[in-house]
Amino acid sequence: MVTAAPRVVVIGAGLSGLTAAYRLLQGGVDVFVLEARDRVGGRAWRIPVGSAWFDAGCELLDAEHHALLRLASELGVETAGGRPWVEEPGSDLDGAELDLYHELEAEIAALAGLLDPEHPEQLEGAAELDRETIAGWLAGRGASSRVLEAAETWIAVVSSSVPTTEMSRFAYAAKIAAGAAPTGLSLRFVGGPTAIAGRLADELGGRVRLGSPVVGLEDGGNEVSVRLADGGTDRAMLAVVAVPLTLQRELRFDPPLPEYRSRAIVEARYGEVLKEAALFDEPPRVSLPAVGAEGIVYSSGEDPRLVVRFAGGAAARAFDFAGHVGEEPRAHRCVDWTREAWSRGSYLILGPGHLTTWGHRLGEPHGRIRFAGAERSTLKSYMEGAVRGGEAAAEEALAAL
Repeated sequence: MVTAAPRVVVIGAGLSGLTAAYRLLQGGVDVFVLEARDRVGGRAWRIPVGSAWFDAGCELLDAEHHALLRLASELGVETAGGRPWVEEPGSDLDGAELDLYHELEAEIAALAGLLDPEHPEQLEGAAELDRETIAGWLAGRGASSRVLEAAETWIAVVSSSVPTTEMSRFAYAAKIAAGAAPTGLSLRFVGGPTAIAGRLADELGGRVRLGSPVVGLEDGGNEVSVRLADGGTDRAMLAVVAVPLTLQRELRFDPPLPEYRSRAIVEARYGEVLKEAALFDEPPRVSLPAVGAEGIVYSSGEDPRLVVRFAGGAAARAFDFAGHVGEEPRAHRCVDWTREAWSRGSYLILGPGHLTTWGHRLGEPHGRIRFAGAERSTLKSYMEGAVRGGEAAAEEALAAL
């Protein structure tokens, strides 16, 4: 008698969902993926700007992002080196102001060194430490407006995309402990992150169904029923949810989610990020990268005629490329991830109290439902976090079948 392979549905064909499905397929599971968009990849998205190509979402990785690099190697996707996206902070601070900024960096690094990356919430006094914001730590030490502005630029605007008044210093240290970017974001994929997503989709064959938004999941005890926006229903032994918490808010879970996860869905803060690119006839004769209150403006690693801007937090608004470069671009593209229907933000940034109340529990299963995404990994952003989250969810699902 031939026994049918267990059936698992993955909701979301971003990098984490595709990774989970790929690992499940390797484990002998009959897996299929439901994706609301008309494409795979989520924030791994390469689009044309005139005759050039622009990575509108995630772009760079670190040499220590081992899960991501291992996956890329399996799929035959190569990497290329280059200068780090953001160099060491260079501002007009000096004297006591510069000393205080360096003290902040040293304090965060020291705190990261005390943490178990897998369980930062277990540090003695973690709950109290988790209540303090980065801006609050600086203000408590008499930081001037110039120091606060420098922290906002380097930590929020060109990186985390959430104001420092809303970022837990403890959670920020935990991200560093988990391996955020220890050697600098100096690697990129040949063909962009879209190459990874595309290869994963190829491996999955016809198991990815695009244009299939999900509206609810019902755990019936022996199987999970997945309700689609078009009124249809799919059934599987297990479901893996691989969409951001911003989208989980709109899913109907039956039975309802536990209190901690319901709270997470309400309180979760995803950064505001706008990323845009302008193509010029010749490489612009301006000094790049340029970092300031408008974000970071830098030259594409593949085409020097292409100038890219990443702007988070308060800087996530339109930018005058012509005024910055001194000429009108030939072509221009802009993606505002906060307004993108199936993302609604950049990545999860934990605020005061979030890590120690619900942030460390986002990987816990709910009946026959498992959760992927960078959110459930120790590194709650970056492509590395997405891959770690997808692999962890797949491992749990395989163990449960």
